[in-house]
Amino acid sequence: MAHQAQNMIKYIVKRVLVMFPMLILVLIATFLLAQLMSVNPVVNKIGMVLDPEILEAELRRTGFYDPLFVKLGKYLINFFTGNWGESYLVYPGKSVLELIALIVPRTIELMILPAILVPILAVKLGVLSAKNKDKSKDVAIRFLAVIGAGFPVFWFATLLQRFVGIYLENFTYGGINLEPLFANSPGLLYPAPEGAFQTGFRLIDSFLYNDQFYLWDTLVHLILPMVSMVFVSLAGITRLTRSSMLDVLDQDYIRTARAKGVKEKDVINKHALRNALIPTSNLIIGGIPALFLGSLYIEVTFNYRGFGYYMVSAIFSGDYLVINGLLVFSIIIILSSTLLADVMYTIIDPRIIYT
Repeated sequence: MAHQAQNMIKYIVKRVLVMFPMLILVLIATFLLAQLMSVNPVVNKIGMVLDPEILEAELRRTGFYDPLFVKLGKYLINFFTGNWGESYLVYPGKSVLELIALIVPRTIELMILPAILVPILAVKLGVLSAKNKDKSKDVAIRFLAVIGAGFPVFWFATLLQRFVGIYLENFTYGGINLEPLFANSPGLLYPAPEGAFQTGFRLIDSFLYNDQFYLWDTLVHLILPMVSMVFVSLAGITRLTRSSMLDVLDQDYIRTARAKGVKEKDVINKHALRNALIPTSNLIIGGIPALFLGSLYIEVTFNYRGFGYYMVSAIFSGDYLVINGLLVFSIIIILSSTLLADVMYTIIDPRIIYT
């Protein structure tokens, strides 16, 4: 046991050391790809109709004419010294790190409930489908899974928005307020205390300062995106759980347990499900980081100003530093979560040993 723990520590150290060159490669790749974009952020900001001298001066100020290797060198030095630059268009005057700190809590609030509900519901549906193979429940669950997998999330979100938004406009057509709690909330009964602490999570701040208007505004903008994410995300895990359960239920040890008179409930939950979840856990653990990085389609469709929304805005406007910052932040999250997933696999299945 001690030897296995020692091997795990060595494996973690190796993976962490490998992350640094991978991060540098990602930085260089994202920088070069951003430079290849044909969008000029300076032109987008001040336009072509102004004095050409003003345009030329702004291009020189932003280093537009600097050689590519000079731009890359400045970018790498600034990144590793904690200066990720400032947003030029999507949030002028706000540094990239401040923007990330502002929008990531919004996306986490949007994705936290789907990240919890989807694995639970999908596993239960997959098990129920496998237990009732080729029966009406199995057919109904497979039909819903096919719909969830067959239709793109933005189509389902638009359809849901269309039918619900006609009657409840607040659910969809008012963009969520990105300002902090004390900026302009009419529901706050008392003035903000000086230097009041805010977590950046709207739900938590609403409870901390008892602002019901802010709480309701948050909830009504979360319901429909959450429903869309849950419905569309169920399909893959449900189908994989069903397939794994069917394979496990055909094993000899399951037939032996049934022959010994073990209750069917215990056969499913104590014998079959544990082994069936091993392949499913790969999809679940790998999908959670992706959820917390947001959904471009969901956030844009519902005008929810989170991580994905600002990524799309930065791409369309050519705000290169924001694009690079958000991409690099995504890669850091993915690399870290992949390492965490590998560690969790050994907990789920003790037979997995890293050397």
